[in-house]
Amino acid sequence: MTSLPVIIIGVNPFALEVASIFEKNNVVIYGFLDDDPKKKDTHVGEIPVLGNTEEETYWSLIGKNCGVFVALDNPTERRKMIETIIEDRQVKPVNAIHPSVQISDSKNLGYGVFIGANSVIAPEARIGESCIIGAGTIVETGANIGDYSQIGAGTVVGKEAKIESNVFVGIHSTLVGSIKIGRGATVGAGSVVVENVPSSKRVFGNPAKII
Repeated sequence: MTSLPVIIIGVNPFALEVASIFEKNNVVIYGFLDDDPKKKDTHVGEIPVLGNTEEETYWSLIGKNCGVFVALDNPTERRKMIETIIEDRQVKPVNAIHPSVQISDSKNLGYGVFIGANSVIAPEARIGESCIIGAGTIVETGANIGDYSQIGAGTVVGKEAKIESNVFVGIHSTLVGSIKIGRGATVGAGSVVVENVPSSKRVFGNPAKII
């Protein structure tokens, strides 16, 4: 978490979850930036939509004066925006972690990570950069989640499971310990994964099968 005020990029349901977490952690939210011109000068609750990411007045605040979290829905756009911030503003996005989360070692978290309420991150588990971990998720001992992966709410990631980058796991899934989910793979909601999933494949079911 950060002691600086924060700008949130994106106005959508995910951004509202992020804002709620910052508020619960007593982090000041400077405002939202969104490239939809219709959203400029509106408010989300009491938080203003300041403008778009092209406006230097607000963009230049990111860094020394203000932290940033990217809450764009589209994974490709989100990654591109994060890369732009790192290159242009020389700063990495901050984490948004609900105060109810149990984390054994925060040093094993990357930057720009979202972790929803009541999640548990066990000892030696590692969360990569810009991952989204839904509420009530359990990441067991020694599990490793790669960069830009998204784990749906209520999922259990078993001991020493390895999830590579850009993976999507649907809500209430179970990944049995020591399995490997390849880069860019998708696991359907409610699936029980008991064997390795190749890169870029989609699996679903109990037990999960390639579809």
